[in-house]
Amino acid sequence: MLVLALGGKGYYVVPLLLVLLAAGCEPAVDRLRRRGRTWPVAAAGAAVALAVAVNAVVTLPVLPRGALTVPNALNKEQGEQVGWRSLVDAAVRGWSAVPARERSRAVVLAQNYGEAGALDRYGPARGLPRPYSGHMSYADWGPPPDSADGPVLLVRQQDAHGIERYFTGCRQVARVDNGHGVENEEQGAAVVLCAGTARPW
Repeated sequence: MLVLALGGKGYYVVPLLLVLLAAGCEPAVDRLRRRGRTWPVAAAGAAVALAVAVNAVVTLPVLPRGALTVPNALNKEQGEQVGWRSLVDAAVRGWSAVPARERSRAVVLAQNYGEAGALDRYGPARGLPRPYSGHMSYADWGPPPDSADGPVLLVRQQDAHGIERYFTGCRQVARVDNGHGVENEEQGAAVVLCAGTARPW
């Protein structure tokens, strides 16, 4: 609870929970064996089945998009992939505004790894180049090459205007609407076309 209260994600504590679960299994089974009771084993099995069902609903994409309000409140990751195709559609509209002669030097830059993941997953089939992002582990793939000194198609969250200070001649060319009313980080994201970077990558 402390991790969640401090803004962490529920899965941050999974490694510790696995250790605690393993440590508690043997004493629990030994205690049940000594008492010779079978009903606690059946009750424990039912509790595990219920926990698996609840966790599946909260963490896996098994619900329709319209039923994500409660799971999204518990685990916002549940709704983060809703609208990925819409995000890519908006990026394709923005990419079409890049002159064909400049596309070999152009870059698609996503503000966060969710946006970059959407562009990586669905973008190539729609004619988009591999996206870059400096967010979290996406940064491990490195920045664009120095030769990528042309236009920058920036996909950013709707309230993150500050990122544009690193680029020149920026104008919004599209906005993302996931079409399902699901509030996630990509809903309302802006697709911004910039003439170039204000400094080298």
